[in-house]
Amino acid sequence: MAVADGLVNNPKMQHIDKIYHLHNLLTSARHPIPLKTLQEKLGESERNMHRLTRFMRDRLNAPLEFKRGRGWQYREDQRGVYALPGFWLNDQELHALLTMQQLLGNLDPQLLKEELAPFKRRIAEILKKTTGKVGAVGDYIRLLPYNSRDRQYDCFQTLASACLQRQQVRVTYHNRSHDQSESRVLSPQMLIYYRDNWYLGAYCHNKGELHPFSLDRILTAETLALASQTIPPARLDEVFFSTFGIFSGTVQAVAVLRFTPEAARWVEGVTWHKNQVASWQPDGAYELRIPYSLPTELIGEILRFGEGVTVLEPPELRAAVCEKLEKMVANYQKSA
Repeated sequence: MAVADGLVNNPKMQHIDKIYHLHNLLTSARHPIPLKTLQEKLGESERNMHRLTRFMRDRLNAPLEFKRGRGWQYREDQRGVYALPGFWLNDQELHALLTMQQLLGNLDPQLLKEELAPFKRRIAEILKKTTGKVGAVGDYIRLLPYNSRDRQYDCFQTLASACLQRQQVRVTYHNRSHDQSESRVLSPQMLIYYRDNWYLGAYCHNKGELHPFSLDRILTAETLALASQTIPPARLDEVFFSTFGIFSGTVQAVAVLRFTPEAARWVEGVTWHKNQVASWQPDGAYELRIPYSLPTELIGEILRFGEGVTVLEPPELRAAVCEKLEKMVANYQKSA
């Protein structure tokens, strides 16, 4: 982006003091400040001063104006009113934000619609200034949902509010495994977005344990006038993120998977889990070690690669995959 080239590529990390200094000078000045004066006070070249002022005007929405022959000033109606924004975005952060905006739009157009409207307008303004393009973000960025489930947003706002307010909720939860619905009292801890689906990480008072609850299976949700039980962040990380898959839990074993050289092209560089260990073998095969707790989801991923992968360890995981394959073959033999 031309505005920030060479000077304020990331204003949070460098030259932030110059921007604050310039802002303070302009806020307190009753008359335009000559460019030479600003150069002397900030210790910057004329070229860098132009970059600073352009950055403040275009990216920070500062009410800057230049009076020919006199210098720079804030517009009189904004002097003492304008404040620097609480956070600034560089190019990479801006595009990440645009992606987030598109993600929210794909998830549910009504989600935080009113709250995000001013934010989206500002993003559109920045996009127009930086790229010269006008239009919806969806014209330039497309996210294709995969395996997204229905009814995820029926109770979303109630549960999100309970997370933020740290209040307990009573929910009606449908258990897929047993095909039964039951009432649960939960202490919501966090919302987790995983593979195009939302989960509520919560402490279940009925079971006395932490568990992820799929939002599409939460049929009703009622906020209770009771404070949530607070779980330490380290414990949340251990239960929800220490092993492979959404139904994580503490580490029970480490899967050792060997991918053929052909399959390795699709696996190399892919993160299955943050604590995975990968290595290339002398024959061109690719070995991946993944910590897991419940094997169900991991088995599904293994089967997806067919003959391109072999489970080396542990024996119980290898046996479980073999059992699945035998049942699959039996199903096809029955229908032949």
